[in-house]
Amino acid sequence: MLTNLTQGHLSLLETCPRKFQQIFLEGLTVPPSPDLQASQLWGNRFHLLMQQRELGLPLPGNLADEEHLRDCMAALLERAPELFQSEPTHFRQSEHRRSLAFNGYSLTVIYDLLICRPGSGLIVDWKTYLQMRDRNSLAQDWQTRLYLYVLVETTDLSPEQVAMSYWFVRHRDAQTGEFLPQEVQITYSSKQHEQTRQDLLKLTADLSGYQQSGHFPQVSLAQESCDRCLFVSPCGRLPESGAAGLSSLPSLAEIEEVPL
Repeated sequence: MLTNLTQGHLSLLETCPRKFQQIFLEGLTVPPSPDLQASQLWGNRFHLLMQQRELGLPLPGNLADEEHLRDCMAALLERAPELFQSEPTHFRQSEHRRSLAFNGYSLTVIYDLLICRPGSGLIVDWKTYLQMRDRNSLAQDWQTRLYLYVLVETTDLSPEQVAMSYWFVRHRDAQTGEFLPQEVQITYSSKQHEQTRQDLLKLTADLSGYQQSGHFPQVSLAQESCDRCLFVSPCGRLPESGAAGLSSLPSLAEIEEVPL
């Protein structure tokens, strides 16, 4: 029985319980495309380099210029120097892990960078997508919601005292082509915190019921999402969806980098 939940689990559980079952409980996978593998590798390397820098470790001297890793790091440091200024009264840690016991499950988060000052907390997340996402979609994303919820529940900070900053580090200036990292900051409130608590209670209760019964429901065909799903065949919906779903891959901008 699955008891440890991350933002990826919650997002898929809310989107399609049957797909959640196939991926996380039955272990079904789809081989990634070469482009996706390259994008994930770049993201993993960037996260590792940022962690090494935060720990004060020397950066490798063999960063491939054609991959622009060094350029993206330099552009980020120039654009947001305040993120990298350490002070004695601040708590800051890269790849910071926290867990919260909740309704029979353990909710787990890993912050790319957590900075806590007296009376405030900031979660920083490096995004290595080639395309940015808008503020509204990020605010509704389970990564944002879970990360902020767990920070409030595991500290003495109020919802109004915490925020989450997404930095899109591969963003380029449209005219010059130079790297120009862009920030999207999400604020938080007590109302949002309570709504997240209610949604977490529902999702975890649903998951307990699904696991006890062994039945994970399919989404309604009216949502018209099955024709884009790579699991239409094992899900038994290939006749309705047609074969197009087998060749439809999500865009790289929609896929998270996968830590090594």
